[in-house]
Amino acid sequence: MILIVCSVLDAAGMNISERLREIIDFTEAEAKEREDRRWVGKIAEKEVLLVHRQEDILYCNDLEKFYLPELIIFASRHSSATGERTLTVHISGNFGEAKYGGLPRTLSIAPPHHLKAALLKLSEMKNKLGLNYEVSQEQTHHGPTPLCSSFFIEIGSSEKQWKDENAGLAVAQAIIDVLHLESKDWRVAAGFGGGHYAPKFSEINLNSDIAVGHIASKYAVPLLDELMLKQIVSRTLGKLKLFIIDWKGVKSEERSRIIQFAENNGIETLKTKDVLTP
Repeated sequence: MILIVCSVLDAAGMNISERLREIIDFTEAEAKEREDRRWVGKIAEKEVLLVHRQEDILYCNDLEKFYLPELIIFASRHSSATGERTLTVHISGNFGEAKYGGLPRTLSIAPPHHLKAALLKLSEMKNKLGLNYEVSQEQTHHGPTPLCSSFFIEIGSSEKQWKDENAGLAVAQAIIDVLHLESKDWRVAAGFGGGHYAPKFSEINLNSDIAVGHIASKYAVPLLDELMLKQIVSRTLGKLKLFIIDWKGVKSEERSRIIQFAENNGIETLKTKDVLTP
């Protein structure tokens, strides 16, 4: 079963949910514990449960235990002080302390192929609908940290964008496209360095045969001891074959630590420019 989660406290989540229900023939069912409403339906012959949770989406804990899904898609808002218009995807998890939900030093399980498919569809829908939004993948951050495959897909960054029906439609179509995903031979990678919005890794996901899952930005890289590096590998679906480093965005001693771990674990290391340069 696929679980799509929105929060009643989140205008973007409500927008995305409404667009999904306009496209897919969902049937409303009786709400259960901590739910405001729920619907059941099918997408690509997969059983799908769409729920409106009562708590903020960052604190929707233990969903994997309650619902037993194979994949959770969190549809939500993205907030930014700059008010930048964005359509974003990312994995949840905390490399350090848990300031905004989840558990400290705990990562969710990344599905890089699903994330890449969502980003590609967002880019396509941006062009199709003529949306003045940036499409990007963010670094791994915030909660919750379910121990099953999951990712966030978001509209940012202020209330005007959260309620933009065309932005909601773009995200709804991306969710539907993810669930139609067929087997791909994309190489699985994790990214290191750069800023929060990870433009180089977004470009890699959009323009190469590589699917990037977890990203540790330059702010998170200092927190990557061997335990956290092992988590990046173990909590990535598929065979993680590549560590890709934004070379100028990581200090030399931190690069050395990542490269040594990769060598010890049979993982190839590349620079972002190696992938992005034709």
